[in-house]
Amino acid sequence: MVPVVLLTGFLGSGKTTLLNALLETRAETRKRMAIIVNEFGTIGIDGDLLPADMTRQVELPGGCICCVLNEDLDKTINELLDSAPDVQLIVIETTGIAEPLPISWTLAAEPLCTRVRLAAVITTVDAVEHERHRPLSPSVDTQVEYADLLVITKLDLTPDGQVPPALADYLRTVNDVAPMIAGPPRDSAEALWQSLEDPDAADSGALAKLGHSTPEPAHHHFDSVSVPIGQTLDFEELADCLAELPANYVRIKGIATVIDGSTGSDDPHLVAFHRVGARVSKEPLSAESAFRTPEHRIVAIGRGVDSARLAACVDASVVRCSDRGP
Repeated sequence: MVPVVLLTGFLGSGKTTLLNALLETRAETRKRMAIIVNEFGTIGIDGDLLPADMTRQVELPGGCICCVLNEDLDKTINELLDSAPDVQLIVIETTGIAEPLPISWTLAAEPLCTRVRLAAVITTVDAVEHERHRPLSPSVDTQVEYADLLVITKLDLTPDGQVPPALADYLRTVNDVAPMIAGPPRDSAEALWQSLEDPDAADSGALAKLGHSTPEPAHHHFDSVSVPIGQTLDFEELADCLAELPANYVRIKGIATVIDGSTGSDDPHLVAFHRVGARVSKEPLSAESAFRTPEHRIVAIGRGVDSARLAACVDASVVRCSDRGP
Protein backbone atom coordinates (compact mmCIF):
# COMPACT_ATOMS: atom_id res chain seq x y z
CA MET A 1 0.00 0.00 0.00
CA VAL A 2 1.18 3.50 -0.82
CA PRO A 3 1.67 5.83 2.17
CA VAL A 4 -0.18 9.15 2.03
CA VAL A 5 0.96 12.30 3.82
CA LEU A 6 -1.76 14.88 4.40
CA LEU A 7 -0.26 18.38 4.48
CA THR A 8 -2.60 20.85 6.13
CA GLY A 9 -2.42 24.23 7.82
CA PHE A 10 -4.31 27.51 7.78
CA LEU A 11 -4.15 30.06 4.96
CA GLY A 12 -0.70 31.59 4.68
CA SER A 13 0.89 29.30 7.26
CA GLY A 14 3.62 28.04 4.95
CA LYS A 15 2.27 24.83 3.40
CA THR A 16 3.44 25.80 -0.07
CA THR A 17 6.92 26.76 1.13
CA LEU A 18 7.24 23.48 2.99
CA LEU A 19 5.97 21.51 -0.01
CA ASN A 20 8.54 23.15 -2.25
CA ALA A 21 11.24 22.29 0.31
CA LEU A 22 10.03 18.68 0.32
CA LEU A 23 10.37 18.64 -3.47
CA GLU A 24 13.88 20.10 -3.28
CA THR A 25 15.06 17.54 -0.73
CA ARG A 26 13.19 14.58 -2.21
CA ALA A 27 16.22 13.42 -4.23
CA GLU A 28 17.89 12.36 -0.99
CA THR A 29 15.08 9.86 -0.33
CA ARG A 30 15.08 8.38 -3.85
CA LYS A 31 11.30 8.04 -3.62
CA ARG A 32 8.91 8.21 -6.57
CA MET A 33 6.60 10.92 -5.21
CA ALA A 34 3.20 12.22 -6.28
CA ILE A 35 1.56 15.45 -5.14
CA ILE A 36 -2.15 16.19 -5.13
CA VAL A 37 -3.05 19.87 -4.76
CA ASN A 38 -6.13 21.98 -5.25
CA GLU A 39 -4.42 24.62 -7.38
CA PHE A 40 -1.18 24.02 -9.19
CA GLY A 41 -0.17 27.64 -9.08
CA THR A 42 0.26 27.48 -5.33
CA ILE A 43 3.36 25.30 -5.55
CA GLY A 44 5.24 27.53 -7.94
CA ILE A 45 5.00 25.33 -11.03
CA ASP A 46 5.28 27.02 -14.40
CA GLY A 47 1.72 27.52 -15.63
CA ASP A 48 2.78 26.69 -19.19
CA LEU A 49 3.23 23.08 -18.09
CA LEU A 50 -0.39 22.72 -17.09
CA PRO A 51 -3.40 21.92 -19.25
CA ALA A 52 -6.49 24.03 -18.73
CA ASP A 53 -8.60 21.20 -17.27
CA MET A 54 -6.19 19.83 -14.71
CA THR A 55 -7.56 16.44 -13.75
CA ARG A 56 -4.58 14.41 -14.98
CA GLN A 57 -1.08 14.28 -13.61
CA VAL A 58 1.86 16.26 -14.93
CA GLU A 59 5.45 15.07 -14.82
CA LEU A 60 7.64 17.62 -13.08
CA PRO A 61 11.42 18.08 -13.29
CA GLY A 62 13.10 15.50 -11.09
CA GLY A 63 10.52 12.79 -11.71
CA CYS A 64 7.72 13.92 -9.41
CA ILE A 65 4.11 13.66 -10.50
CA CYS A 66 1.60 16.38 -9.77
CA CYS A 67 -2.16 16.44 -10.22
CA VAL A 68 -5.10 18.58 -9.20
CA LEU A 69 -7.65 17.29 -6.72
CA ASN A 70 -11.08 17.17 -8.33
CA GLU A 71 -14.30 16.80 -6.37
CA ASP A 72 -13.79 13.05 -6.09
CA LEU A 73 -10.70 12.15 -4.05
CA ASP A 74 -11.28 8.45 -4.70
CA LYS A 75 -11.19 8.99 -8.45
CA THR A 76 -8.15 11.25 -8.31
CA ILE A 77 -6.05 8.79 -6.33
CA ASN A 78 -7.19 5.71 -8.23
CA GLU A 79 -6.45 7.34 -11.59
CA LEU A 80 -3.07 8.45 -10.29
CA LEU A 81 -2.10 4.97 -9.11
CA ASP A 82 -3.46 3.29 -12.23
CA SER A 83 -1.35 5.50 -14.47
CA ALA A 84 1.75 5.55 -12.22
CA PRO A 85 1.93 2.23 -10.32
CA ASP A 86 5.53 2.90 -9.26
CA VAL A 87 4.55 5.82 -6.99
CA GLN A 88 6.00 5.28 -3.50
CA LEU A 89 4.53 8.28 -1.65
CA ILE A 90 1.57 10.61 -2.13
CA VAL A 91 1.42 14.08 -0.55
CA ILE A 92 -1.99 15.76 -0.46
CA GLU A 93 -1.87 19.52 0.10
CA THR A 94 -5.25 20.67 1.41
CA THR A 95 -6.83 24.10 1.20
CA GLY A 96 -6.11 26.41 4.13
CA ILE A 97 -9.54 25.96 5.68
CA ALA A 98 -9.83 22.19 5.21
CA GLU A 99 -10.21 19.90 8.21
CA PRO A 100 -8.17 16.69 8.20
CA LEU A 101 -10.80 14.24 9.43
CA PRO A 102 -13.05 14.01 6.33
CA ILE A 103 -10.03 13.30 4.13
CA SER A 104 -8.73 10.76 6.67
CA TRP A 105 -12.08 8.97 6.61
CA THR A 106 -12.06 8.85 2.81
CA LEU A 107 -8.59 7.33 2.76
CA ALA A 108 -9.58 4.72 5.36
CA ALA A 109 -12.75 3.65 3.52
CA GLU A 110 -13.39 1.60 0.40
CA PRO A 111 -12.10 1.71 -2.27
CA LEU A 112 -8.94 3.52 -1.21
CA CYS A 113 -8.16 1.53 1.93
CA THR A 114 -6.90 -1.39 -0.16
CA ARG A 115 -4.43 0.81 -2.07
CA VAL A 116 -3.21 3.52 0.31
CA ARG A 117 -2.66 4.13 4.00
CA LEU A 118 -2.58 7.46 5.81
CA ALA A 119 0.99 7.72 7.08
CA ALA A 120 0.82 11.13 8.76
CA VAL A 121 -1.10 14.38 9.07
CA ILE A 122 1.40 17.24 8.98
CA THR A 123 0.14 20.67 10.07
CA THR A 124 2.00 23.92 9.48
CA VAL A 125 1.64 26.54 12.23
CA ASP A 126 2.48 30.21 11.65
CA ALA A 127 4.64 31.29 14.60
CA VAL A 128 3.60 34.94 14.18
CA GLU A 129 -0.04 34.93 13.05
CA HIS A 130 -1.47 31.70 14.49
CA GLU A 131 -3.23 33.28 17.46
CA ARG A 132 -4.81 35.92 15.23
CA HIS A 133 -6.04 33.22 12.85
CA ARG A 134 -7.82 31.14 15.50
CA PRO A 135 -11.05 33.22 15.65
CA LEU A 136 -11.32 33.19 11.86
CA SER A 137 -12.13 29.49 11.46
CA PRO A 138 -12.59 26.41 13.69
CA SER A 139 -10.31 24.56 11.28
CA VAL A 140 -7.30 26.34 12.80
CA ASP A 141 -7.66 24.42 16.06
CA THR A 142 -8.87 21.25 14.36
CA GLN A 143 -5.82 21.11 12.10
CA VAL A 144 -3.58 21.25 15.17
CA GLU A 145 -5.68 18.79 17.17
CA TYR A 146 -5.52 16.03 14.56
CA ALA A 147 -1.89 16.52 13.52
CA ASP A 148 0.67 13.75 13.84
CA LEU A 149 3.52 16.21 13.28
CA LEU A 150 3.49 19.99 13.79
CA VAL A 151 5.78 22.19 11.70
CA ILE A 152 6.32 25.67 13.16
CA THR A 153 6.96 28.15 10.34
CA LYS A 154 8.16 31.75 9.96
CA LEU A 155 10.49 31.70 12.95
CA ASP A 156 12.62 34.22 11.08
CA LEU A 157 9.87 36.75 11.80
CA THR A 158 9.82 36.20 15.59
CA PRO A 159 11.91 38.50 17.79
CA ASP A 160 14.43 35.83 18.83
CA GLY A 161 13.93 33.23 16.09
CA GLN A 162 12.38 30.82 18.58
CA VAL A 163 8.93 29.30 19.07
CA PRO A 164 7.02 31.76 21.29
CA PRO A 165 6.41 30.13 24.69
CA ALA A 166 2.70 31.03 24.60
CA LEU A 167 2.35 29.30 21.22
CA ALA A 168 4.17 26.19 22.45
CA ASP A 169 1.89 26.06 25.51
CA TYR A 170 -1.21 26.42 23.34
CA LEU A 171 -0.09 23.67 20.95
CA ARG A 172 0.55 21.30 23.83
CA THR A 173 -2.88 22.09 25.27
CA VAL A 174 -4.60 21.21 21.99
CA ASN A 175 -2.30 18.34 20.99
CA ASP A 176 0.03 16.88 23.61
CA VAL A 177 1.43 14.01 21.52
CA ALA A 178 2.52 15.40 18.13
CA PRO A 179 6.25 16.10 17.88
CA MET A 180 7.17 19.60 16.75
CA ILE A 181 9.58 20.60 14.02
CA ALA A 182 10.88 24.15 13.87
CA GLY A 183 13.50 25.76 11.68
CA PRO A 184 14.12 26.94 8.12
CA PRO A 185 11.94 25.21 5.51
CA ARG A 186 14.75 23.04 4.15
CA ASP A 187 15.73 21.86 7.64
CA SER A 188 12.09 21.08 8.42
CA ALA A 189 11.72 19.17 5.15
CA GLU A 190 14.82 17.08 5.87
CA ALA A 191 13.51 16.27 9.34
CA LEU A 192 10.14 15.30 7.88
CA TRP A 193 11.73 12.97 5.35
CA GLN A 194 13.69 11.32 8.16
CA SER A 195 10.59 10.94 10.31
CA LEU A 196 8.88 9.10 7.46
CA GLU A 197 11.87 6.94 6.57
CA ASP A 198 13.15 3.74 8.12
CA PRO A 199 14.06 4.25 11.80
CA ASP A 200 17.43 2.62 11.16
CA ALA A 201 18.49 5.93 9.59
CA ALA A 202 18.01 7.75 12.88
CA ASP A 203 21.62 8.83 13.32
CA SER A 204 21.61 11.33 10.44
CA GLY A 205 21.04 14.31 12.72
CA ALA A 206 18.09 15.81 10.83
CA LEU A 207 15.70 14.32 13.34
CA ALA A 208 17.35 16.24 16.13
CA LYS A 209 15.00 19.06 15.23
CA LEU A 210 12.09 16.99 16.50
CA GLY A 211 11.00 17.16 20.10
CA HIS A 212 8.10 16.99 22.52
CA SER A 213 7.89 20.75 22.91
CA THR A 214 10.37 23.22 21.45
CA PRO A 215 13.11 21.61 19.38
CA GLU A 216 16.50 20.81 20.82
CA PRO A 217 19.74 22.00 19.21
CA ALA A 218 20.83 19.95 16.24
CA HIS A 219 23.72 18.25 18.03
CA HIS A 220 21.30 16.35 20.28
CA HIS A 221 20.80 13.12 18.38
CA PHE A 222 18.02 10.62 18.75
CA ASP A 223 18.48 7.11 20.05
CA SER A 224 17.32 3.97 18.28
CA VAL A 225 16.20 0.77 19.98
CA SER A 226 15.11 -2.55 18.52
CA VAL A 227 13.24 -5.55 19.93
CA PRO A 228 12.81 -8.92 18.16
CA ILE A 229 9.33 -10.31 17.63
CA GLY A 230 9.13 -14.08 17.80
CA GLN A 231 5.38 -14.72 18.10
CA THR A 232 2.11 -13.80 16.42
CA LEU A 233 0.68 -10.49 17.67
CA ASP A 234 -2.82 -9.13 18.04
CA PHE A 235 -2.57 -5.99 15.93
CA GLU A 236 -5.43 -4.18 17.67
CA GLU A 237 -3.69 -4.65 21.03
CA LEU A 238 -0.36 -3.62 19.56
CA ALA A 239 -1.78 -0.49 17.95
CA ASP A 240 -3.44 0.60 21.21
CA CYS A 241 -0.21 0.07 23.15
CA LEU A 242 1.97 1.90 20.64
CA ALA A 243 -0.47 4.82 20.45
CA GLU A 244 -0.12 5.29 24.22
CA LEU A 245 3.67 5.70 24.09
CA PRO A 246 4.70 9.34 24.66
CA ALA A 247 5.71 11.80 21.95
CA ASN A 248 9.44 11.21 22.44
CA TYR A 249 8.82 7.96 20.49
CA VAL A 250 8.90 9.91 17.24
CA ARG A 251 8.95 7.01 14.78
CA ILE A 252 8.19 3.32 15.21
CA LYS A 253 8.32 0.71 12.50
CA GLY A 254 8.20 -3.05 12.52
CA ILE A 255 7.46 -6.32 10.76
CA ALA A 256 5.38 -9.03 12.40
CA THR A 257 2.88 -11.79 11.85
CA VAL A 258 -0.43 -10.59 13.24
CA ILE A 259 -4.10 -11.30 13.54
CA ASP A 260 -6.49 -8.38 13.23
CA GLY A 261 -10.06 -8.83 14.37
CA SER A 262 -11.08 -5.57 12.71
CA THR A 263 -10.66 -7.29 9.33
CA GLY A 264 -13.27 -9.91 10.20
CA SER A 265 -10.70 -12.72 10.06
CA ASP A 266 -8.39 -14.33 12.61
CA ASP A 267 -6.01 -15.67 9.99
CA PRO A 268 -2.37 -14.77 10.74
CA HIS A 269 -0.73 -12.60 8.09
CA LEU A 270 2.52 -10.69 7.69
CA VAL A 271 2.45 -6.89 7.93
CA ALA A 272 4.68 -3.88 8.20
CA PHE A 273 3.40 -1.51 10.86
CA HIS A 274 4.19 2.13 11.51
CA ARG A 275 3.71 4.87 14.06
CA VAL A 276 4.36 8.49 13.09
CA GLY A 277 3.43 10.87 15.87
CA ALA A 278 0.57 9.00 17.52
CA ARG A 279 -0.86 7.49 14.32
CA VAL A 280 -0.52 3.71 13.94
CA SER A 281 -1.06 2.05 10.57
CA LYS A 282 -0.12 -1.16 8.81
CA GLU A 283 0.21 -2.63 5.36
CA PRO A 284 0.31 -6.29 4.25
CA LEU A 285 3.58 -7.82 3.11
CA SER A 286 3.90 -10.40 0.37
CA ALA A 287 5.68 -13.73 0.69
CA GLU A 288 8.51 -12.27 -1.37
CA SER A 289 8.88 -9.41 1.11
CA ALA A 290 8.89 -11.90 3.96
CA PHE A 291 11.76 -13.78 2.33
CA ARG A 292 13.78 -10.56 2.00
CA THR A 293 13.11 -9.53 5.62
CA PRO A 294 13.14 -12.76 7.64
CA GLU A 295 13.80 -11.02 10.98
CA HIS A 296 10.58 -9.85 12.61
CA ARG A 297 11.25 -6.91 14.88
CA ILE A 298 10.11 -3.51 16.07
CA VAL A 299 12.34 -0.42 15.96
CA ALA A 300 11.78 2.96 17.62
CA ILE A 301 13.63 6.25 17.37
CA GLY A 302 13.40 9.26 19.61
CA ARG A 303 14.95 10.85 22.63
CA GLY A 304 15.06 8.62 25.70
CA VAL A 305 13.31 5.69 24.00
CA ASP A 306 13.34 2.52 26.07
CA SER A 307 13.60 -1.00 24.67
CA ALA A 308 11.84 -2.34 27.78
CA ARG A 309 8.72 -0.27 27.05
CA LEU A 310 8.84 -1.41 23.44
CA ALA A 311 9.18 -5.04 24.55
CA ALA A 312 6.25 -4.58 26.93
CA CYS A 313 4.04 -3.51 24.01
CA VAL A 314 5.08 -6.61 22.09
CA ASP A 315 4.53 -8.91 25.06
CA ALA A 316 1.10 -7.42 25.79
CA SER A 317 0.09 -8.10 22.19
CA VAL A 318 1.22 -11.73 21.90
CA VAL A 319 -1.60 -14.04 20.88
CA ARG A 320 -1.89 -16.73 23.52
CA CYS A 321 -3.53 -20.06 22.78
CA SER A 322 -6.49 -19.17 25.02
CA ASP A 323 -6.98 -15.92 23.06
CA ARG A 324 -7.93 -17.83 19.94
CA GLY A 325 -10.29 -20.27 21.56
CA PRO A 326 -10.44 -24.04 21.13
